[in-house]
Parts: sequence; C-alpha cells; structure tokens
Amino acid sequence: MSPETRQKLMDSLNKGAAYLKSQQKPDGTWENHPGVTAMVAAALLHQPGARTQAAQTTAKTLEYLRSLAKPDGGIYVKDIPHYITATAVMALVAAGDPKDTPIIEKGRRYLAEHILDEGEGVSPSNKFYGGLGWGGTSDGGRADIISLEYGLRAMKEAGVAANDAAWQKTVQFLQRTQNIGELNDQGFPGDDGGFMYYPGYSQAGETRSYGAATYAGIMSYAWANVKKDDRRVQVVLKWVRNNYTVDENPGLGQKTVYYYYMVFAKALQAIGEPVIVDAKGVSHNWREDLGRKLLSLQHPEGYWVNTVPDEMQDNKVLVTTFTMMAIEAALQN
Repeated sequence: MSPETRQKLMDSLNKGAAYLKSQQKPDGTWENHPGVTAMVAAALLHQPGARTQAAQTTAKTLEYLRSLAKPDGGIYVKDIPHYITATAVMALVAAGDPKDTPIIEKGRRYLAEHILDEGEGVSPSNKFYGGLGWGGTSDGGRADIISLEYGLRAMKEAGVAANDAAWQKTVQFLQRTQNIGELNDQGFPGDDGGFMYYPGYSQAGETRSYGAATYAGIMSYAWANVKKDDRRVQVVLKWVRNNYTVDENPGLGQKTVYYYYMVFAKALQAIGEPVIVDAKGVSHNWREDLGRKLLSLQHPEGYWVNTVPDEMQDNKVLVTTFTMMAIEAALQN
C-alpha cells in the first residue's frame, strides 16, 4: 500500500469514528441493538492510533455489554444469542481489561459448547454438524457460514486452544459448505472451491459459490487452524483468483457488499496473501485496491452506506463499522 493511500485511510478512519461517536446514545449503545453496539466498540478499539479516545467512547458501552452476561456463559438478550455473544466477546477482548477475563472465558466456552454436535442431538451425518447458527440449537437448528465465522473469530480472539475438539468439528461443516467436488460428502456438483451459505443453499441461487460466503469460509479455515497449503484452502484461493474484485460481492452484486469488504480484507490478511494474481495473470495489491475503493465510497459526513438495503446494509452505523474493520485489516501488514 502506498504511503499516500495509507494516510488517507487513517484520516478516513478518523472521520468514520467521529460519525459513529455522533450516533452513540447516552447509555453507550448504538441502534438499540447489542450486536451492533459490540461491533462498533470492537471497530473503535482496533482503530490504529486512537486507543485513548476509543477507550473513552466505549467505557459505557463495555459496561452495558458486561451487564448482558448470563449464567450459561452467553452475553445476550433473548434474540440471536450466539451472534451477540460472539460480538461481545470480540469487543471485550479488544478492550483488554483483565477484569473481563472471566466473562470472556465463559463466553468462548458458551460458543464452543453451542457448535452443533451430539450434545444438541445432531449426529456427524447431519449436514449441519459442526456449524453454528444465530441462536437456538435445542432442536438441532440450522447453521450457516456467516454465523459460524463470527463465532470462530470470537473463539480465536478469546484464545481457544488450537487442539480444542471444537475446531475439528467445525472443519466438517466448512467442508460440506464448500464447492469442492469429492471432498464434500453431500454430493453437490460444484467444484470451483468457493462457498455457499450452508450445505445445499446459496444466497446466489442453488449451491453457487459467492463472495461473502467464500471469504467467510477462508477466515473460518484460518481460525480452525487449517493450514494455507491444505488442498481445501488452495482450492478456495483458486476461486479468489478467478473472482477477484473490489467492485461488488461476486455472485450477489451490491447486496451485502460492505460485509463482503470486511471479510475480504480480514480473510486475506489472516492467511497472509499480500498480492492476488487474477485469472488474467494481473497482479493486484488488494490493500491498495480496497483502500482506494472504500475512500471513494465514504460520504462527507464520515459514514458509508449501501444502496441495496438487504440485511441492514442501509444502516449507516453498521455499514460504517464493517468498513472500518475492513480498513483496519488492510492497514495491518
């Protein structure tokens, strides 16, 4: 990344943070939503060079998140407990306060224990085995790649050991969600290496691979300690080369494109891919490409927002948070 783009992105983050601060409620929350609140806190606390200001802005926020801790280890209100727990754990880890260690440890155990397995009445032959949904697993409920990635990211950041049994279970779900030919035991015809939303269903139609799910899959493999030279990772990187773009969410166009930007940056940073050579043999410094794209999309008031409203992408606070997380990942070398 050029020094000029890096400086512009640092300035862009400052504008985004100022916008988020202007939208904060007096009790420290955002959008009357604990998950959004936790995501904003994590983004602010990870902003380079702004730790003191972020700590001041999120002081009440963190107290609010701590108040959501439940006896079962989760951190949530009644809805979507897995997602809220995952985002709250990430925010508390980012804050780095030693007093939060017990809450974080209980939260990571809660997430690990709710990965779908025999404990929830889900057998290894079930296509959702090893997955995680937004919440509610008592009936062996549905899991998906996006929910799982949030959970795994929180577990990884909270320090779940590399040899924990939960990781291997999740790999089984990941493999079944990937279009990887004979390595997927569900009999799906796809073999381009990309990911669908959950085994047998894609938001792009049928079982087609698409951008956001694929980068969430790459990240999930990284969190689950699957090495870069593993065939499953090498095949998905081939999909990345064949579908490289910062102009849309491949397969979905502008739908959920800002979530795509976040997982795109986090995934490529996590596996250490500084340059992507696309299907035409053109080399791309993805950090530079993404940085310039996001700079062009920021509004003068400091926020980002999608023109396609699906899945809260018309929410300026959430979309600005996704974008700041993407920039923060791109700024890491």
